[in-house]
Amino acid sequence: MTSAAPAYRFPAYDSLRIPAAAFEVLAYLTMVAVATVCFLAGWLTPNGAGAITAALLVWLVVLSWIHLDRGRHPCFLFLCTLTMFQGGRLVGYCLGAEPDPLRITVMTPNAFNLTREEQGITLLCLALSAICIYAPCRWNFHPTPPPDDRPVRRYLPYLYLLYFASLPVLLFKNYSYYQYVQQHGGYTFIFANHSALAASIPFLVRMIPLVSFPTLLAIFVFERRKLALVLVTVLYFSTASFILLLGSRVATFSLVLALWYIARIKSTRGSRVLRLAVFGLLLLFAGYVVQIIREGDAEEVTSTFSPAKVFAVQGASLNVTEMAVKYKPLFSPYSVSYLWQELQNAFVAHDHSKYYRGRELGFDVSVLLNADMFSAGTGTGGSYVGEAYVIGGLAGVAIVSSLIGLGLRLCARWSGSALGLVVVAMVLPDFLVMPRGGLLDWISALARSTISVVLLWLGWQVFSLLTSIQGGAARERLTVSATVGGI
Repeated sequence: MTSAAPAYRFPAYDSLRIPAAAFEVLAYLTMVAVATVCFLAGWLTPNGAGAITAALLVWLVVLSWIHLDRGRHPCFLFLCTLTMFQGGRLVGYCLGAEPDPLRITVMTPNAFNLTREEQGITLLCLALSAICIYAPCRWNFHPTPPPDDRPVRRYLPYLYLLYFASLPVLLFKNYSYYQYVQQHGGYTFIFANHSALAASIPFLVRMIPLVSFPTLLAIFVFERRKLALVLVTVLYFSTASFILLLGSRVATFSLVLALWYIARIKSTRGSRVLRLAVFGLLLLFAGYVVQIIREGDAEEVTSTFSPAKVFAVQGASLNVTEMAVKYKPLFSPYSVSYLWQELQNAFVAHDHSKYYRGRELGFDVSVLLNADMFSAGTGTGGSYVGEAYVIGGLAGVAIVSSLIGLGLRLCARWSGSALGLVVVAMVLPDFLVMPRGGLLDWISALARSTISVVLLWLGWQVFSLLTSIQGGAARERLTVSATVGGI
């Protein structure tokens, strides 16, 4: 070795920083492992394990609010919907609104319980999924800056023109759906024969949401004026009120969450916890009102409202996960079919009249529980947790949930640009309902959104051409007038 050789410095290991996220994830996994051992040893009852799982879900929601920039990350909203749709019954049990949270009660005249082992696997799936979603988002988190809307504000005149031109057609479409469903038995007809419902109005009218929905999101991202945003949003939800009157609420409420996320990304001010709590209670109350209207008991709205009870009712998708765990050998042969059909859901009529085994996990669970109610239009919804377990067991739940976490992290990164935020907002409503929906429905929605973006781009080219021709003619008239005046 020569003296000219560069000396290699070894790192000072006592000065290396271990990310706090590593300790967090390790602590949660250790807690789950200890609870699992206690459950297997018989020291922990299924309901006690359910209470621990509910506490973990709620705690991860709180931590995602604290560590992920106070709601400026889609992971916070996803964990909220996961806690609502999969852990709602568990939270309701902790609040005294649900006496037996793990009992199968949905769509069955005779409620029943799973075995102790099956209940434990279900709870382990929920806990493992929540941790695997949170970990990739928490690791090396960097706040997303508000997107720069200056390069895209030139699109606003074109977007407003499209929006206000499509709004009357959207109103006609939703009102026509409302009338048709009311004449054919009410809310359940939407799921019993959606094909007939769609065929009741012209094809071009059905295509309007491909324009109005992305236009609304683009305006919400690009526009700064609060009064204009309020006007556009109120008009859109006024047309959606007919769908709410039918009792269908998931699409509307998931859109509300997507708009809330856009508002948080655009804002540089911190959001107060009290304001968030009020917003959540309003959504719960609105969901309860829609459910009561659907069931025909509108006079009981204010007297029977209980947030804990509403939370427990919304957690019915836990039963789907439990059925997937119990009857995994029955559903596993159709796992590829489930995924393939989900890729088509945004383009193919999604109703019970076209049911066949393997069409959808939620459909198969509903038929298994009560085929007669399913034929009448009642269903259970789906569960990405149950579907992931059907595909690969506990390892499948961990892998799928980790991929979801990476996807949410990618969405947060894309939200840093105005156009990227529009794309994220298009997919986010379907992404957020995954706890009670399919695993790949969001990909089908992304494909549909791609068509919408192409249509908007083509319309922009035509709009630009017409405005350039009009501007050129105006400049030519101005030149001629100046020349004549000079003579």
